[in-house]
Amino acid sequence: MNNNYKKIGFIGFGLIGGAVARSLKNIYKDLNITAYNYRTSENPNLTLAKNDNIIDLITSSIEEVSKSDVIFLCAPVQKNLMYLKEIAPLINEDTMITDVGSVKGDIFTLALELGLEKNFLGGHPMTGKEKAGYAYSSANMLKDHIYVMTPSKETLPSHIEWLNDFILKSEGTAVTLDPYEHDAIAAGISHAPHVISANLVNTVAGFDTNGNYELLAAGGFKDITRISSSSPEMWRDICITNKAAILKFIDVYEENIGKIKKYIENEDQDEIYKFFESAKIYRDSIIKKED
Repeated sequence: MNNNYKKIGFIGFGLIGGAVARSLKNIYKDLNITAYNYRTSENPNLTLAKNDNIIDLITSSIEEVSKSDVIFLCAPVQKNLMYLKEIAPLINEDTMITDVGSVKGDIFTLALELGLEKNFLGGHPMTGKEKAGYAYSSANMLKDHIYVMTPSKETLPSHIEWLNDFILKSEGTAVTLDPYEHDAIAAGISHAPHVISANLVNTVAGFDTNGNYELLAAGGFKDITRISSSSPEMWRDICITNKAAILKFIDVYEENIGKIKKYIENEDQDEIYKFFESAKIYRDSIIKKED
């Protein structure tokens, strides 16, 4: 593992950025973490992290962050694209740039356009909570979770080795994927489900004229809609940057909704049973792999 990566920079410092930074500090005791403050005033997330001794330096200079050995882009995905453009002309030739966004294709394409094939290593820690912000982060959020890496063919081996070492020492599982394959998968298992969850919540809210839906909402509804408490800004950006894959999945989802709607209309007991049975079999197989 390359032990020369001593200075780590963060642009964006919310839930996932905080989890990564906490884990880094736990594992590598001699790291110096610099965080970028995009605000013209104090940033409460960064102040809290500095008081926790997670951040060593808060700076409003993008040039200062660009001096880091490793730069983590942890802002919403559209802002990560903007910041990648800003730091591209400022970094050293050996600087490693990685991100934690759940959309990999757009930033991968931009990195190639900017000539950052050797520097950029896309990353997606597949973890999270329904609450946003550094205050809800913890060092163990990467533990027992998959962390996807999407390198280019030219990404420096030392960068891949460093991130892989960090993932393993965080007790996560490193998985390497093509960025566009990642986005297709993420649309199905994460992005479209957030759209579906939010649509369900909004539909129920439209029916709830007297507060009784909210009063009776119990475990099942809360479980299936938990993710709707996530950051609207983040999910707006994800929908825009992974538009094609999300729309493709929703098209198939709508077809399947049409089928079950027809089965219910026709009181087709066999097809209704098969509909729920096939879902149970696949869902149980996922749970079994986690045990």
